[in-house]
Amino acid sequence: MESVGRPVWSPSRQYATKVGRPTTTMNSFRTLLIICLTLSFFNCSEKIADNPTVNKQPKSFVWLYPDTTIGTGISRQHLHWWGEDPDGLVRGYLFGFVKVRLSQSPSPDTVRYTWVTKNDTLIQLPHDTLFRYYTVFVRAVDNTFPGLSEKSSVRLTPNPYLDRNANGVFDGSDSVLTTLTAAMDPVGAMLVLPIRNSPPTIEFASNPNDPGNALRLPDYTYTCVSISFKGYDPDGEGTLASYRIALNDTSVASNWLTLRLRDTIVTLVVPRSRSDAAPNIPGTPVAADVYSGKFRGGQSVGQLPGLRLDTTNVIYVQARDVAGEYSPALRLPSAGQTAWRVKRPRGKLLLVNDYTRNDAGAALTTYLTTLHQIPDPQFAVIDTLNLALGVTVVDKQAGRLSRMVPPFIDPTLVYTFLLYDYVFLYTDESPSLAVLQSVPFLYLQNGGKLLLSTVFSADFSIFNATSVLREFAPIDSISSVNLGPTRPPAPPPVPGDTRIPGGYTLHPDSSVATNIYPKLAFNGTASTIHLIFMRDMYRRVDGRVIYRLQPDVGRNRYNARDPGGSDTLRPKVAIVDGQRTMVFFGLPLHLLNNTDGGNQGLVPLFTKMFTQQFSPIQRVNRRRF
Repeated sequence: MESVGRPVWSPSRQYATKVGRPTTTMNSFRTLLIICLTLSFFNCSEKIADNPTVNKQPKSFVWLYPDTTIGTGISRQHLHWWGEDPDGLVRGYLFGFVKVRLSQSPSPDTVRYTWVTKNDTLIQLPHDTLFRYYTVFVRAVDNTFPGLSEKSSVRLTPNPYLDRNANGVFDGSDSVLTTLTAAMDPVGAMLVLPIRNSPPTIEFASNPNDPGNALRLPDYTYTCVSISFKGYDPDGEGTLASYRIALNDTSVASNWLTLRLRDTIVTLVVPRSRSDAAPNIPGTPVAADVYSGKFRGGQSVGQLPGLRLDTTNVIYVQARDVAGEYSPALRLPSAGQTAWRVKRPRGKLLLVNDYTRNDAGAALTTYLTTLHQIPDPQFAVIDTLNLALGVTVVDKQAGRLSRMVPPFIDPTLVYTFLLYDYVFLYTDESPSLAVLQSVPFLYLQNGGKLLLSTVFSADFSIFNATSVLREFAPIDSISSVNLGPTRPPAPPPVPGDTRIPGGYTLHPDSSVATNIYPKLAFNGTASTIHLIFMRDMYRRVDGRVIYRLQPDVGRNRYNARDPGGSDTLRPKVAIVDGQRTMVFFGLPLHLLNNTDGGNQGLVPLFTKMFTQQFSPIQRVNRRRF
C-alpha cells in the first residue's frame, strides 16, 4: 500500500523535476537583464554637453646660419626657421622682413608676408645704403588653415587676406583668409640683422683670342681700343648699379665716364678729324668717343677725355653698387703686362701685314718704298700694322693669332681700318681667318677701299679660305685643280707645279681700252724660281678680271689651254669689283716689281689703283670715324 503524500519515483517525474529547476533560474536572469537594459536606456538618452578642446596656436622659431652671435654681415643671408604645434601639425609659414630695427612685431602688422612651406632660405636683402638694420619675421601656421600656393602674398591688416596683386591694398580679386588668425602664431619669431654693404669687385674678360689667359692689349694700337669687363657683388648681382671708366688720371671726377650695366664691351675711338687737329706733340690728350657692343648695332655712350697720342696709356674700370660704393679700380695693361702705346694715325693708307713667309722683311720694304713713290701727297706717309708679329704659318693654320691682333677684332679692327681711306692688306697662304671673317666686309660697307694680296696653298684641302673670301672679295670661287702637268703632282714635285720663273709676265685686261692696267712681271730672270702655287680664280658676276698669267705653251705649267688655242683659261690672278672699291690679287704683289723689258712694276700699279681706279664716290664718313 502506498503512503499518501510521498512522492513516487519514476523516470518521467525525475525528468520533470530536473528540467523545472533550471527554467526558474533562467527566468530570474532574464528579468534582471531586462531591468539593467531599461536603466541603461534611460541613462544613454541623457543629453551630453559638447565642450571640445580649443585649438592651440603654434609657436615659431628662427635662426641664422651659421649659428653664431649675430654681428654685422652681408645682405645675402641663410636663414632657418621651424614651428611647433602642441595639438596638430605645422602646415606652413608666413615669412617677411622690414628695413628697420624692431623689438617686436608692428601693431598693426603691416608687414608683407610670403606663404612658404619650406623652412629655410638664402635671402637677398635689398641694400641701397652703406649700413642698415633688417628685421625678419616668421609666423608658423597649423593645419587648421588649408594653406596657399607657394610664395603667395599675404597681408594681416586690416584683416588677413590673400593679396593677389601684391599691392598692399585689399581690392580686386583679393580674398579674405578667415581661418588664418586662429591658425597662426600670434606673436611669431623675429631676428634683427645688422647689414653692412659689401663693395663690389670687377675683372676683365678673358682674351677671346687666347681663352684661359688674361685680357691684354696689343703693344700698340692707333686711336682705337676695345675692352670687356664684368662686375660682381657679394650682396648679389642685383645690387650692381653701373660701371665707370677713365684714362690715365683717375684723381679728377670729370675724367670718369659712367656706363650702364649692359655696357660690358666698350670701344674707344678718336675720329681722324679730332686727332688730325691735335698739336703734333707726343702726349697730347684728346677725347675719345665711346661705343658699346660690336660694330654693327654699337651705341654711343659718351666721350672719355685724356687719351694721349704717341705715348703710353692706361685704362681704368670700376663697378658701382646701389649703395654707392665702388670696387677697387682695375687697370689695363696690368702692372706686369707690356705697356700699351697709342699711335696717332697720320697717313690716308694703312698697310696691314699678315705675311709670315721668310721674305716678309723684303715684302714690307718693297711695299713701303713703292707706295711712297705714288705722285700724290696723301701717300707721303704710310701707316703700318703688323698682325703677323710673333707667329708662323703653322701657328695661323692652328688658329693662333699674333699678340698684335686685338682681343676684340670686331669692333676694334673695323674702327681701326675706318680711320683710313685705303687699306692694303697682304697675307700668305694661311691668312688670319678671324680677321678676314668680319673686318674687310664691314670696312667696305662703310666707305673703305681695300687692296688684298694673298698666296694660295699648294694643298687645297689643308687650308681653304674661299668661303671667307667670298663674303667680301669679288670672286665666285677659286679652282681646287692643280694647274701643273700632273694632278696631283707626284713627289718630288714636277718643276713648274709650284714654281714660277722670274720674268713671267701678267697680261693686263685690254677689254676696256681706256682703262688698261700697267704690265707686270715676276722679279728676276728665268733662273729665278718663285715658290708660288697658282690657282685660277672665277670672278663674281659684277667683277672684272684685270690680270692673267702669260701663256706657257712649251711646258704647259700653269694654263689649262682649251682645244681651240684660246688663252681664256689662263690663270686669272687679279679681279676688281663692280663698285671699284676692292682689288683682289691671288699673288704676292711684292714679287711683281720687275721693271725690265718694258715691265712697269708696282709704282704705276699703285698709282692707278689708289688715284684712278678706286671709286671717288666711296668715302668713309669722317664726321664719325
